[in-house]
Amino acid sequence: MFGLACDLVATSPPILGVTTFAGNRLLTPEPGTDSLSLTADGHLLVNVSGETMTRTDALLLCSENLEIRPLNRRMQGRAVPEVFRRLASLEGEGYLIISRENERFYPLRLERDLCFFVEPLLWALDASLMWDVGMLPGSRGDRNISLVRVAGEGLIALRVAGELLAIKVTPERPHRIHADGFVGWIGNVVPAAEPNSPFLRCEGEGAVFVALPNYDSPRRVEEPRTTIPHAS
Repeated sequence: MFGLACDLVATSPPILGVTTFAGNRLLTPEPGTDSLSLTADGHLLVNVSGETMTRTDALLLCSENLEIRPLNRRMQGRAVPEVFRRLASLEGEGYLIISRENERFYPLRLERDLCFFVEPLLWALDASLMWDVGMLPGSRGDRNISLVRVAGEGLIALRVAGELLAIKVTPERPHRIHADGFVGWIGNVVPAAEPNSPFLRCEGEGAVFVALPNYDSPRRVEEPRTTIPHAS
């Protein structure tokens, strides 16, 4: 037994010097890193090279060589005077890391796709993508569900409170999905809110994205957007 203990001690990895450890653990994105990716712990790494659109609440850190400007909401392909409360435009060469908090980030790549996502769940998207904002049919009033339509080629990042899955919808098999788990859709899906019901009816043909709840995580509460500090 004592011999085994000695072997374990003898084969333990050497303790790294501080400089070596820091060099091995750099967060700075390498050249060629995607605009959106995840850290080892699942936080969102936004690598800005030119322009990227992202939320800045839950910001953990950022490089200072970035300029931030508000975005106007876009409706039916045109900018409107109202400022988009969630997304902002970041310009320059740098990066930031956004906390996943108690949720999960899912970076996804659009390949000439047309998708719709629930607005609060969309956390970042490439500036190469076309987007505008609308409302889910039948959801106006106390249960309004704001949507972002995204099209083209580029990366997006969703943050949801659970596992992200897709449900196949066909004309022969429509689905009812609880609004709390509804994330968005791709294809010719026609979702609509039902009166006096927490469910959405989804018909047509395509795939609906849903988030299965993680009951170990507290319910997400929206916080005001954090302003990125600028270099003096």
